[in-house]
Amino acid sequence: MKVRFQNPPINELIIATYFNPPLFTLRNEHIGLFWSKIRDGFPEVEQQTPYGGVASFEQVGGEIFPMPRFWFVAEDQINLIQLQKNAFMFNWRRRDAEYPHFAENLKPAFDKYYAAFEDFARENVGVQDIQIDQCELTYINAIEVCEYWQGPEDTAKVIPSFSIPETEIEPTTAPSFNCTYVYLQSNDLQLRVNIRNGEAKAKPGTPVLVFEIKATGRLGQVGKSSADRWFGRAHEAIIASFVNLTSKGIQEEFWKPVREDA
Repeated sequence: MKVRFQNPPINELIIATYFNPPLFTLRNEHIGLFWSKIRDGFPEVEQQTPYGGVASFEQVGGEIFPMPRFWFVAEDQINLIQLQKNAFMFNWRRRDAEYPHFAENLKPAFDKYYAAFEDFARENVGVQDIQIDQCELTYINAIEVCEYWQGPEDTAKVIPSFSIPETEIEPTTAPSFNCTYVYLQSNDLQLRVNIRNGEAKAKPGTPVLVFEIKATGRLGQVGKSSADRWFGRAHEAIIASFVNLTSKGIQEEFWKPVREDA
């Protein structure tokens, strides 16, 4: 039985593919051409430092500067496409919007724009077959002060297996932690769970609990259909981990699970 939540604490979701070999023939001048095809949905463009990914790439002949990572940003700032020589990514960011769910909306949106880029690469970049070497699916949950979490000391209420070391000495500051746990689901599916606390970016001084689950898989130069099957498995593994790691009481009372037949 599958579980989905009506009011999950998700703050950001990232669907990412990394290419090997990188698209060496993709150049800065191609970016404007591709942007013209998606500009109605993503009217803003920004340049960022290239993300490491799985394959390094060097400056190629005819380029004065290495190509950066480009962001194509929706007008409402909710959706974001990231593109560089060895990666295509799609982000959803909450921005006070309701979570539109992975299978119904976000994966189809990723598929739509990936297909647009794949067609563009064939027609304009001379790349007939993009080979996907690694995939990532990341769920970033963020919980600010609320009824069930008032600060770092309440983290075990949300994640029962989590604990903050205690001593007989009175602490002088609030707890601060950044913990990462890695689990191997299968040879091509690793889960990385990160639990950390900090301050909300938009509200300095406001504590926040960040609970991130990232699935990573090295697929070995496959096509889009193989990556699609991996994303289905990764999504199921992330949801199962979220359900198992977080409080059943908080799930029922605040996040509102809906159970569906598989």
